[in-house]
Amino acid sequence: MVEKTMIRNLAYSFAGVVLFHAAAASAAQHQNGVSSAADPEAKACAALTRSRLVEGTSILKATAVSAGALKISDRITVPNLPAFCRVEGISSPTPDSNIHFEVWLPRRSFWNKRFLSTGEGGFAGQVRYGGSGLDAALDENLRRGYATASTDTGHETADLYFAIGHPERGIDYLRRAKHVTTVAAKEIIARYYGRPPVHSYFNSCSNGGREGLIEAQLYPDDFDGLIIGAPWNLQSRSSIAHLWMRQLLGVPGAAIPSNKLPMLHAAVLKACDAADGLADGVINNPASCRFDPKTLECKDGDGPACLTSAQVLSLKKIYEGPRDPRDGSSIFPGFSPGEETETFGRPDKLSGFPEQFIANFVYGDPNWDPLTFDIEKDMPATLQAGRMGDAGSTDFEAAKRRGVKIIQYHGWNDIRIPPGNSTRYYEQVARANGGLGKTKDFYRLFMVPGMGHCYAGVGASNFGGVGQQRPPVRDGAHDLVVALEDWVERGIAPREFVATKYVSSDPTTSVVQFQRRLCMHPAVAKYKGAGDPNDAASFICVKEIPPASP
Repeated sequence: MVEKTMIRNLAYSFAGVVLFHAAAASAAQHQNGVSSAADPEAKACAALTRSRLVEGTSILKATAVSAGALKISDRITVPNLPAFCRVEGISSPTPDSNIHFEVWLPRRSFWNKRFLSTGEGGFAGQVRYGGSGLDAALDENLRRGYATASTDTGHETADLYFAIGHPERGIDYLRRAKHVTTVAAKEIIARYYGRPPVHSYFNSCSNGGREGLIEAQLYPDDFDGLIIGAPWNLQSRSSIAHLWMRQLLGVPGAAIPSNKLPMLHAAVLKACDAADGLADGVINNPASCRFDPKTLECKDGDGPACLTSAQVLSLKKIYEGPRDPRDGSSIFPGFSPGEETETFGRPDKLSGFPEQFIANFVYGDPNWDPLTFDIEKDMPATLQAGRMGDAGSTDFEAAKRRGVKIIQYHGWNDIRIPPGNSTRYYEQVARANGGLGKTKDFYRLFMVPGMGHCYAGVGASNFGGVGQQRPPVRDGAHDLVVALEDWVERGIAPREFVATKYVSSDPTTSVVQFQRRLCMHPAVAKYKGAGDPNDAASFICVKEIPPASP
């Protein structure tokens, strides 16, 4: 509690000084052009540059943009936008801060009176302008009538070692940039429309999910409701786990060759797929899957249809996750059975985020060699660095007092952030907040069978989350954002959702392949035994007791 209060007070102390400056883009970059100066909306937009906001805050560029395509740069063009006011700025809460952000404001007649912020994945480094027709970036939020905002969190994508020699920029990324951007955005919204938003919401995934949890934990006044997808909320432990796995699979003979993955995946499905009443290539509850890798161990030598003893051992460890060599306790969950395809078990395909995290925040050395990583020696310093930005707190008292609502989701086939991270964390939150019955009054978790990291996969994985294809219907049954609004504004808490799988991953596709129920954890969907297996109505949510977390 002392640490959390200290962090919150430190973070709030930087929120008062915000300075806007113009971004490099000019009016000539707007393919759809700048609205006429005679347009009242254009006048209101331009007037923002003369507004006096909080001390140290000014707006130097606000452009009324007509409907059409917006060329952001030579690499980025965002199509099919409604007319809006584009505000570009930079926030400097400390002398070394450099937080670029944008606020997009729909025309008054189109605004739905709400603010919906997107988040920023990975190590951010750029404003999240568009998702090529997919959900929850600035473009789609604007098309839906929301005032919206995004930030680069204080550095550029190309700057891999942005925090080395710049500790304040590290703090900006870890816990401050989204807050100061939100404070500025809400002030700008109030100035432009002459009134604040009736409600403020957040929707993002991965590092964006971590941002959302930081917001709820440290800045509970910023948002009334948050959608948290597959949160990278324990960056320190996740980095340890990825480097541990890389070393595990780097031992000669330990890695599982790609040509064996189809065989392995088929064996896992055979063992666990039909447990939900339907063999459809999707394991609805991998936590209850009891597949034993030893059943595939080669009887004599090696072969394409079996695993060597070394491969069996590494597979068991991948499912289990790393353990503290000092006391055997779990450091981070392992990956769930059911996604043994493509990059599974491929150390050469793992992201560079662990190295970047440790180089930036643990040792401050761009030349740090991940091959020197020693879990026993390096873990204490890594966990200590995680105290700056890990969103692992279970204290949501301030958020609960405000009536803040949280919907979290995570794909069971995620091979970037193990899905067990969400179930374990949620169970910790429940224990700290009076049990599941009381926790679900403000915070609910939905696990998604067959979905990868944030989106896509073999399962039904479209329901209003960031980077997903648009749901077929924008209502509380099919769209997380609408459901969150129903919960916050009308007291209608979500119990389940209908997730959609389309026949193609093309964002314009509208032909549904199948739909499934998403159930509130710890319930899982089971086939009724009759009815169209492609229809969500043929499934029912059934409570299951999850295995105890280690």
